[in-house]
Amino acid sequence: MREIVDLRDKIKRYYGFTPLEARSIAIAVLVTAFVFSFKEWGYGSAFDFKIGFFNYFNAILIVALSFLVHISMQRIWALGTGFRLEWKMWSFGLLFALIMAFLTNGFVWLIIPGGIMLHHMGGHRLGWFRYDINYWALGLTTATGVIASVVLVIAFKAISVFVSNPLIDKLIIFNIAYALYSLAPIPPLDGSRIFYGSRMFYAFLASFTIIVSLLLFSGIGIGISLLLSFLAGIVFLISYYILFEHKAWRIP
Repeated sequence: MREIVDLRDKIKRYYGFTPLEARSIAIAVLVTAFVFSFKEWGYGSAFDFKIGFFNYFNAILIVALSFLVHISMQRIWALGTGFRLEWKMWSFGLLFALIMAFLTNGFVWLIIPGGIMLHHMGGHRLGWFRYDINYWALGLTTATGVIASVVLVIAFKAISVFVSNPLIDKLIIFNIAYALYSLAPIPPLDGSRIFYGSRMFYAFLASFTIIVSLLLFSGIGIGISLLLSFLAGIVFLISYYILFEHKAWRIP
C-alpha cells in the first residue's frame, strides 16, 4: 500500500510535461499525423482539402492518443523506480519521415518521433540495487512504452469485435507500426535503449511484438495470439541464447 501511495505522490509532483516537452510532442504529433494521413487528402489522385483536413484531424487524434499512452507508461514506470523521464524529439527522424512520405506518395510512413532520457532522483532511489542510472533500468523503462502500445492494440482489437469503426482500425494499425518502429535498435529510438539494456530481453520482446502484431493484424483471436506469441518469444529467446549469447560471454 505504501508503494502505491508513494507512486501517486510522485505522479502528482513530477508527472507534468515541461513546456519544451509539450511543444516537442505537439510538433511530433502534427508531423507524424500528416505522414500517416498523407494518402487521404482526397479521392484517389484527386486532391480535396476538406476531405484531407478531416482525415488529418482524425490522424492527429489517433497519433496524440498513441503517443500519450506510450510516453505516459514510460513516465509512470520511471517515477515508480526513482527516475524522472524526459522525452526528446528527434528532428532528423521527423524530417526523414516527411521526405519519405513525399518520395513514396505516402506508401511508406515512418514513425520515428524521438526517445527518452532518464534523470536520477537521488532521494527516491535510496535502497535500490544499482542505485544510479544503469543500462538495465533505462532499457526496462523504455520497454514499457512498447508494451503499452501493444496493450492499446489489444484493447481496441477487443472493442472492434463489438463496434465497427474505421478510426478504431486505423488506431490498431498505427499502434502496431508504432510498436514495431520503436523496437528498431537505432538511437534515440526505444529499441536502442532496450538492446543495450539486455540483449536477451530485447530478443524476447522484439520477437513477441512482431509475432503478436502479425497475428492480431491477420484477425486471429486475442487469446490465441498472445499465447502463440509468448511461446514463440520463449523459443526465439532460447535459440538466441544457444546460438549467440552464451558464446559472446565465453572467455577466450
